[in-house]
Amino acid sequence: MRRRAFLGSAAVAAGLAGCASGQTDSNDTTGTTKSTSSDGGDGGTGGGTNGDTSDSLVFGSDETTAYGVDLAGNPILGAPDADVDIYYWSDYQCPFCSRFEQDTFPKLVENYLRPGKIRFVVLELPNIGSASTTASRMAKCVWRQVRDDSPAAFKRWHSTMFDEQGKPNSGWASKENLLDITRTVDGVDAKAVESCLGENGASLQSSIDDDVNAATRSDVSATPGFIFFDRESEKAGKIMGAQPYPRFESAIRKIRDA
Repeated sequence: MRRRAFLGSAAVAAGLAGCASGQTDSNDTTGTTKSTSSDGGDGGTGGGTNGDTSDSLVFGSDETTAYGVDLAGNPILGAPDADVDIYYWSDYQCPFCSRFEQDTFPKLVENYLRPGKIRFVVLELPNIGSASTTASRMAKCVWRQVRDDSPAAFKRWHSTMFDEQGKPNSGWASKENLLDITRTVDGVDAKAVESCLGENGASLQSSIDDDVNAATRSDVSATPGFIFFDRESEKAGKIMGAQPYPRFESAIRKIRDA
């Protein structure tokens, strides 16, 4: 797939940034361009907060999108037949991802995902430190465990990780601590997750590499990063960083009207 250009960049929003290799960076661009096609054992009672009621919206797919994102290893929220995709790259250690999850995502759920207007794909971009990769591998294991029978459990786990987030590279995202947090999430078997981590290292890393490569092709180098893709017109746009909700509304309108 060729690298895409994103036209019509918006002004940078000062102070609202993303995480890249342990640094903070403010970079917000929105625009459109024509895309080309690509050739329960240990479960507790926790559940993620933020006033989010998106659990019932989670599902899986084996599709590779016209934008070139392989959905097989990634959780999806929203409606399977929605006209617009949002591809969301995050790092569980990134404080700006946590800001997005708390401030903006619940509004997207209520106004776009729940009404069936958006298909929202969760992707990994672990770029802060080795613990980021540990968290990404665990996310892949959780999704493999719950996808077929209880996909909503992934969203509870995902939200809980951001609720429990500590300072980057402070040790909070060690394997042992992440497993301790996992034990509090209803519907996720921490023992099975631990076994998955030990037995599937190569395939987990391959799935993460696929996510990272998709980000690289789209010039997404920091988290949170977002690509907006109209599945009918194949127009695409981009937002980088923890931007305010109106920026997302504007980007969605721009893609739909392109």
